[in-house]
Amino acid sequence: MTLRVFKRVAVLALTTTVVAGGAVAGTAAAATGGGCTGPASKQACVRTADENGHTHVVFEAGFDSINAGAQCHVRMTAWDDTDGWPWVSEPRPCGKAHRFDFDLPNPTPGHVYRTELRIAPSGRDFDFPEIVTSPQLTY
Repeated sequence: MTLRVFKRVAVLALTTTVVAGGAVAGTAAAATGGGCTGPASKQACVRTADENGHTHVVFEAGFDSINAGAQCHVRMTAWDDTDGWPWVSEPRPCGKAHRFDFDLPNPTPGHVYRTELRIAPSGRDFDFPEIVTSPQLTY
């Protein structure tokens, strides 16, 4: 009787592993979502790009200059919402137009990515900024 139970557990474990592996492979084959949010003057985007048969996730943000005073700064954050990983750019002054980009050459299948543009009118204090967030991209 115990031998039958072990056989059933082994078959169930193997079946679960094969099905899970197929789901992960299917996720990597076709990313869903992504795109851009915000007006052209304050835009956050996330998309995939194919480079020689290898898919990358590209995070982009654009910001047109505003007359918000010398204390205003802007920065972009690339997020992996699945595990909380961020890549944060250096703050830049609002008095100039900026284009930010970050290329993730090794995205993880099944993970959710997004771009965030933060505009902090009171300087480097990003606690209460204006935030523009891209749609989520599931890789």
